[in-house]
Amino acid sequence: MSILKMFTQEEVAEMLHAHPTTITTLREIGILPAIRTGRNYMFSEEVIRDFQHNYVGFDVSNRVKALEAYRIVSNRLEAI
Repeated sequence: MSILKMFTQEEVAEMLHAHPTTITTLREIGILPAIRTGRNYMFSEEVIRDFQHNYVGFDVSNRVKALEAYRIVSNRLEAI
């Protein structure tokens, strides 16, 4: 069994060089699924890797662009 690495929203923001509110937006849209632990959200290393792989080349810097990217990636993944 591998070791499960989980990260806080702030840690993910730092790793991705993004503002924590951007991570909140990506979580709310469903781009970065998280597990709620009390008042906080935790993100698995696998989720972050999937995000990096699936969203290469997409602009997710605001809600409108992130929603558009989410629709495109979702359709692409359904076709597989």
